[in-house]
Amino acid sequence: MHRGLLVHGVPERIRLDAWWLGADADTGAGSVRGGSDHQSGQADWRKRQGLAVLALLVLMADWLFWHHSPGLSIALFALILSAAMLAFKPGGANRRAWAVVLGIELLCNLPLVEQLQTISLLFSLSGVIGLAIWMTYGRLVSGGRAFRVFLRLSTVGATLLARTGTENIDRSRMGSGLRRQASALLLPLLAGGVFLLLLSAANPILQDVLEAMDPQALLDPDIGWRVAFWCAAASFLWPYLNLDARWLGSLPQAPAQSRTGPGRAAFLINPASVRTSLFLFNLLFLVQTVMDIGILTGGVTLPEGMSYATYAHRGAYPLVVTALLAGAFAVATSHLIGTDRRLRALLFLWLGQNMFLVVTAAFRLSLYVDVYALTYLRVAAFIWMGLVLTGLVLIVIQMVRDHGNAWLMRMNFYSLSVTVYLCCFVNFAQVIAGYNLHHSAAPTRLDISYVCNLGPQALPEIHRYERKAKRKICRTTDDAEQQIMTPRNWREWGFRNWRLQAYLHDQYLQSSVP
Repeated sequence: MHRGLLVHGVPERIRLDAWWLGADADTGAGSVRGGSDHQSGQADWRKRQGLAVLALLVLMADWLFWHHSPGLSIALFALILSAAMLAFKPGGANRRAWAVVLGIELLCNLPLVEQLQTISLLFSLSGVIGLAIWMTYGRLVSGGRAFRVFLRLSTVGATLLARTGTENIDRSRMGSGLRRQASALLLPLLAGGVFLLLLSAANPILQDVLEAMDPQALLDPDIGWRVAFWCAAASFLWPYLNLDARWLGSLPQAPAQSRTGPGRAAFLINPASVRTSLFLFNLLFLVQTVMDIGILTGGVTLPEGMSYATYAHRGAYPLVVTALLAGAFAVATSHLIGTDRRLRALLFLWLGQNMFLVVTAAFRLSLYVDVYALTYLRVAAFIWMGLVLTGLVLIVIQMVRDHGNAWLMRMNFYSLSVTVYLCCFVNFAQVIAGYNLHHSAAPTRLDISYVCNLGPQALPEIHRYERKAKRKICRTTDDAEQQIMTPRNWREWGFRNWRLQAYLHDQYLQSSVP
C-alpha cells in the first residue's frame, strides 16, 4: 500500500496557508472553490431529498384519498406531513422537539379521529400551519400574519416547485443535453408512429398485438384526473418542505410611536366622563339586579299578559350583549382609571354586576328551555354565555395584576380555542335529544319533528325513549339508520360513527333473538 511522503518540521502556519499548491492553473481557485462547490452540492442534495420526500407524500396522498371518502385518512396524513416538515427543519430537531411537536399535532388531529366536521378540519389545518410558522420564524405570530402565511403557502406552491425544477436543470447543465436528445428522437418517434399505424392496418397479426396492448387505456379520462390530483398535491405540499422567510415574508418591526398629545377620542373618553359613566352605570345595573332578583324569587309580579317563559326569553340575549359592551368599555377606559382607588372600586363593582347579569341570563334561558325544549341555538347560547363570563373574569384579573391588553386577547383566544376543541368531542344531537325526551318539564309541548330530524347520532336516545314509552315516535328512524355511512375501509373510519354502528349492531342482535 502506497503512502504519501510526510516531511517533518514544516511549520503549521505554512502548512495551513499552502492552499495555492493545489490551485487550478487557469483560475487559481483551489480549496476555496471546492468549499463553495461543496455548499452548492449540499443544497442540491437537500433539494433532491425534498423532491424524493415530495414524491412519497404524493403517493401517500394518492393511496389515502384517491377514490376514498375522507375520514381517519386526513389525520394520518397530517401527522405524516408534520413529521416530514420537522425532518427538513434547518439545523435539525432534537428529541424534545420531535416529542413536543408530534404531541401537539396529535392533539390537533384527535377531533378528526372523533368525527370529520368543519371544526375538526380547522384544528388539523391549524396544527400544520402553526408548525410551519414556528419552523420559519421560531415563534408564534399574530392571527393576521398567520392567515397571510396560510394564503402564501396555499398559492405559491406551483411557482415554487417549477422554480426548483428549473434551477436543478440549470445547475446540472442538462438543458442542452435534453434539447439534443429531443431533437434526435422527435422525428423518429413521429414518423415511426405513423408507419406503425399504416403497417398495423396491413398486418392483422400486428393489429391484434396492438389491440391487446390497449393503448387507448392511456387516454382514459380517469388517468388525466389522477395526474391532475398528483400535480395539485405536489403544488400544495412542496412549500411545507421548503419553509423560508424570504418568500413567506419577514415579520414586520412595529415602529415606536410616541403620543404628542391627546387624540380625537379624548373629547369623548376622558377621566371626567369615565367617572360619571361609572356612577351612572352602577346605578342602572343596580336597579336591574334588584328587579331580576325580585322577579326570579317571586317577590315582584310580571306585567299582565307576560309569562315567565316570555320574560326568560326576552332578557337572555340582551343581557349577554350588555355584558360584552361592559367588557369593551372596561378595557377601553382602564388606562384612564390608573391607581384611583375609588374609580377602580366602581369599575370592579360594575364588572361584578355584569357577571351577575350573565348568570341570571343563563338562568333565564334555562327556564325557557324547560318549557320550550333544547335546540342547537340554545346550546350555543349557553356556551357563549360561559365565554362572556370567562372574559369578564379575565378583565378583573388583568386589572388586578396590571397585565396588558395583549395578554387579555391571548387568554380569551385560549379560552375560546379550548372550548371549541372540547365541543368537537360532544355529540350535541344526542345531548339535545336526551334532554328533550327525558328531562323536559312540559312534554306536551315537545317538538317531536325537531327531535326526529336531529340525524342518526340521536338514534340511541330516541330508541331509549321509544322502549320506555312503548311506542314509536319517529317515522324517519329507518331513514336515519340508512343515512349512516358504512366505511368501505379504514380510511373513512370515525370514532363517533363507529360507536353508533356498534350500538345499532347490538340492537339488531337483541331484536333478532327469539
